[in-house]
Amino acid sequence: MKGPVQVISRRLSLRRLATVTFLVASLASVWFALAMTWGLFGPLNGSHAALGARAIAGENMLTWGVWGPVSEYSVTHPLPQAYEMEQPWGAFWLARGLMKIFGRHAYVPRLESVLMSVATPPLLYAIGRALWGPVPGALSALAYVVVPVALAFGNSPGFEVELLFGCLLTAWGYVRFAERWKRRWLALSLLGVVWTANVEWEGSVFLAVVLGWFLVTQYLLPGWFGRSPPRRFGQWWAFSLAILVVTIAGYAAYAVKNDAVDRILSFLATREKVTLPFRQALKERPYWISVAFTPIAMAVCRLAVPVFAFRLVLLRRTREIFPLALLATATATRVHAPADSDSSFFLPLSFAGFWALSVGALAETCVAGARSVLRHFARRDERGALPIAVFACFAVLSVAMLPDGIRGLVRGRAIGGRFGADRSAALEWMGEHMKSAIRIDLHASMRATRADEWTLHRPVAGVDALPARAARADARYFIGDLVHMAPADHGTLAAQFHVVAVGPFVLIDRTSPSAPADGYVLEARRPNALEWCLDSGVAPIITVRADPWYTWELREQFGQSPNPPPQGTPLDPEELRVAHNVAVATGDLAGAAEYEARLAEQLVIYPAVTFTDGTRLLGERFTAGVAPTLDVYFAAPGPAKDDIRFELESSVQKRPLLSLVARDDSVRTVEAQQVVPPKLWKRGFIYVSRSEIRPRPGSEIFAGNFAAADKGRAPKPRNGSTNIRLLTLQ
Repeated sequence: MKGPVQVISRRLSLRRLATVTFLVASLASVWFALAMTWGLFGPLNGSHAALGARAIAGENMLTWGVWGPVSEYSVTHPLPQAYEMEQPWGAFWLARGLMKIFGRHAYVPRLESVLMSVATPPLLYAIGRALWGPVPGALSALAYVVVPVALAFGNSPGFEVELLFGCLLTAWGYVRFAERWKRRWLALSLLGVVWTANVEWEGSVFLAVVLGWFLVTQYLLPGWFGRSPPRRFGQWWAFSLAILVVTIAGYAAYAVKNDAVDRILSFLATREKVTLPFRQALKERPYWISVAFTPIAMAVCRLAVPVFAFRLVLLRRTREIFPLALLATATATRVHAPADSDSSFFLPLSFAGFWALSVGALAETCVAGARSVLRHFARRDERGALPIAVFACFAVLSVAMLPDGIRGLVRGRAIGGRFGADRSAALEWMGEHMKSAIRIDLHASMRATRADEWTLHRPVAGVDALPARAARADARYFIGDLVHMAPADHGTLAAQFHVVAVGPFVLIDRTSPSAPADGYVLEARRPNALEWCLDSGVAPIITVRADPWYTWELREQFGQSPNPPPQGTPLDPEELRVAHNVAVATGDLAGAAEYEARLAEQLVIYPAVTFTDGTRLLGERFTAGVAPTLDVYFAAPGPAKDDIRFELESSVQKRPLLSLVARDDSVRTVEAQQVVPPKLWKRGFIYVSRSEIRPRPGSEIFAGNFAAADKGRAPKPRNGSTNIRLLTLQ
C-alpha cells in the first residue's frame, strides 16, 4: 500500500513532467514559427509558380469582383469558363481576403500557408494531449517540427499545408467535442470540415474515412465499440456528411454548367503523366522519400499502422481514427518525386502529420505496455519514471532528425528562392521601365511561370517566334533569355531592335527605333542580418545597374557602333575579362596579355587543358555565400562549328555528418549560363561559363565537359579525359 509521501511525490513528479512537456511543445512551436517566417518578405521568384498563381487569382478576385479563381491576368472581365477547377476554391478565397486586408505584396500569398503551418504544432500537441496525455502531445509536436518535408515546404502555397491544417482542426474539434459534447467544439470541428472539403480534393478522402469509420462503430457495431450520445454525435456526423456531399455536388454542378468537365479530365490526364501515387513513390523513389521523411520516420510509421489497428479494434479507441485517415489521405495524394537528382520535389504533408501522431500513439502504447508488465509482476511505477523514460527516448529519436530537417529547410528555401532571384530582379526592373503595356510576350526561352506574370504585373503570353516590327497594339514588349535562345536569334534581334539586356534577359520595345544594345548587370551582395531574417537567407540582394563593360561586349558581339571602349580601370574578374577582349579587338596584344595575367591571378589554375577544337581552359573561380556560383573561363579559338555548351556534372561521394539519409548516388547535370554561346565566340576572346551551384548534402564533386546534340561532335580534352574535375564541396 502506498504511503502519503509516495503519493505526493508521484503527483509532484507528474506535474513537473507536464510542465516540461508543455515547455518542449512551446519551444518546438516557436522554432517552427521562426523557420516558417524565415524569408517571408522576400520577392516572388521565377520558381514560385504556385505562389504566383495564387497571388494573381486573389488579385483578380478583388479587381473584377469574381469569386472563382483565375490565375492569369486579364484585360477584360473573366468569364466563369476561365475559373480554375483543378482544386476547390477555399484557399483562393482566403488569399483574396488577405490581399484585401494587406494589399498587393509578395508576402501576402505566402501568409496563408505560413499562418497555418505555425498553427500545426500546437494543434498536434492539443490532439495528442486530448487523446493520450501531455507526454504524447509534446512528442507529437516535437516530431513534426524536425521532419525535413515540413520544414522545407511548410510555407509553400501548394494546398498541402492548408489540407493538413483542415484535417487537424477537424480532429481537434471532434476529440474535444467527444469529451463533454459541448457545442463550441462541435462548431470548431465543423469549421474544419468545411475548410478540409474546400481546400483540396484529397480532403474528401480524409472525411470519407472518418465518417465511414464512425458509421460502422456508432451505428452498425455499437455493441462492440460502445455508443456515444446519439443526439450530439448524430448532429456532428450528419452535419459533416451534409457539408461533404453539398460541397462536392456544388463543384460538380458548376463544372457541368460551365463546360469544365473536359478541362478537368485533361488536367487529371496530364497529372497522371508527371506524378505518382504516394504508395508507388515509396517503392520507386526511395532516396527522395528518405530525404523528405528520413528512415526513422518511415520505420516508425510502418510500426504505427498495426499499433493503431490494435488500438482501434481491440482496445476500441475509436477517436484514434484521425491519424489513419491522414495516412489514407497521403496515400491518395499524387506526388512529384523525381527519378533523378532534380531539386524540385513534392511529397504529402499529411504523411508528416501521420508521423507526428504516430510518435504520440507509440509513446502512450509503450507506457501502457510497460505498466501492464509491471502489474504482471506485482510491481508499480511509484515515482512515475516510465513516462519520463519514454519521453526522453522518443525525444532523442526526434532530435536525431533535426540536422536533416535543417538541411531540408535550407534546401526548400533555395529551391523556391535563390534559383530565380536574378530573374525576379530583372523582370521587376523591366516592369518599372515599361511605359505602357496591355500584354507582354514572353519567349519560350524564358520558361515562364505565373511568378513572372505577378512580377511584371501585366498579362503575358508565351510565344515561340521572335518579335516582328509590325507588332499588335496590345503586345508592345517582348522578353527573352539569351542563354536559352538559338545563337542565330541573337543577331536577328540586334539587327532589328534596340536590345536592352539585363543580365541574360533581353527586353525589346517593338515601337522603338533600332539602336545599339545597352547592357545592365545584376549586381549581387550578401544580405545583412535583418535582410537575412526577413527577405532571404538563401538568396542575394540584387540591384540592377548600367554597365559599360557589358554594353561593350554586347555591341561587339552584335557588330554595332558606336562602341567606345569602357573608361576606368578594370578590377573584378568580369571587368578584366572584357578588358582583355577590348585589347584583342583593338590589336593591343601587350594589353591583352597583361589583363589575362591579372585575371589568372584571381582564378584557380589547373594543369593546362586544351580541347580538340583549340579551346583552352584558363581556370575557375568559385564564389561562396548565399548564392554559390562557379565561373569557368575559356580562351576561344574562334566560333564553334556545332551548337555546343559547357556543362557540369556532380556526384556525391559521402553523406554529411550526423545525417540519417544515405548519400544521393545519382549523377546530376548542372546547367551553365553562357550569354555568348560558343557558336558566336571570337578568336582570342575570353568567355565565361557561369553555373549556380545547388550543393547536395555531403561531399560533392563537380566536373565539366562540352556537350552537343550529337555527342560525337562535342570537343574533348586532348589529354584523353572525359570530364575535367573542377570543384569539391564538403
